[in-house]
Amino acid sequence: MDDTASNAAAKAFNARLSFWAASGLSGAALYEALATDETLPAFFDPEDLAAIQGVKPSAIKKHRNRGTGPDFMRLTAKLVKYPRADFCRHLASKFVRRAA
Repeated sequence: MDDTASNAAAKAFNARLSFWAASGLSGAALYEALATDETLPAFFDPEDLAAIQGVKPSAIKKHRNRGTGPDFMRLTAKLVKYPRADFCRHLASKFVRRAA
């Protein structure tokens, strides 16, 4: 099963990513637009992040435990949420611009 295809948040994220890219945005500016895009959920689950990035949920947990992932909220011992803005800005910080 392809988690990206079955995850509604990932579908919405990719649709808005395509929208902003078609609007002429690219690079960090594209992710900044996604950070403030009110049509996306305000919070993502770890499974959402995994589907968006095409990795396993265990990879998201590993980054969270190492402190290398986006900021998150731990609501209970087992419930973790990622604010949309923090996740998108984390992606923007990873964007590498190559010289032409």
